[in-house]
Amino acid sequence: MKTTISSGKTLEAAVSNALAELGLSEEQVDVKVLQEGGFLKSFKVEVTEKPSQSQRIQQFLVNVIEKMGIEGCNVEVAESDSTVMLTVTGDNANAVIGHRGEVLDALQYLCSLLLNEKTSGFKRVTIDAEGYRAKREKTLVRLAQNLEQKVKRTGKPVNLEPMNPYERRIIHTALQGSKYVTTESEGQGPQRHVVITPVSQSNVLNSPNAPRKTLNFVYRSDKKRRR
Repeated sequence: MKTTISSGKTLEAAVSNALAELGLSEEQVDVKVLQEGGFLKSFKVEVTEKPSQSQRIQQFLVNVIEKMGIEGCNVEVAESDSTVMLTVTGDNANAVIGHRGEVLDALQYLCSLLLNEKTSGFKRVTIDAEGYRAKREKTLVRLAQNLEQKVKRTGKPVNLEPMNPYERRIIHTALQGSKYVTTESEGQGPQRHVVITPVSQSNVLNSPNAPRKTLNFVYRSDKKRRR
């Protein structure tokens, strides 16, 4: 964040000089008065750029990790129009993952609440460490494909373990083009899970990619039938 100290005969002049130097508007900065003006004295102010949404969340996550007693971690941030992506790096980054990402998910939930509490729109927050999210996605896609074959073979539905919305979405996406199974989420709250169900045989045969049987018709003329 940019900051500067500026002076002026009036408070407005001191702030205006600082804004011109920083190239920012008054709404984008915090102003701290260092010296009151008066007889033969100028106003002196410290003007600091306000942190962006992503920077606020970044600092919040740094503070939470420190209070958890985890040392040696840094937080990198990247932002797009719809997402704030936070990546925890450092020697102890593994400590913020938890069992199957439970700690990451909890931190992600807290950061999402903080980011969206005062805004009319919604911005998604994702937190990752040690490339866990990508590794977990590969594991879930492989699991979905294996269970698709099992359901196809046995004809019986399979209930997966409870998962968060992000992981359930991976399962749904992995199998959305399947000819043999469908997926849906069932349950409430922390018990919400994906159910993989076999497609009925009639639906399989009627699907666009199903093999078509050829019907052979034998034509007999009226003359032959009368004999």
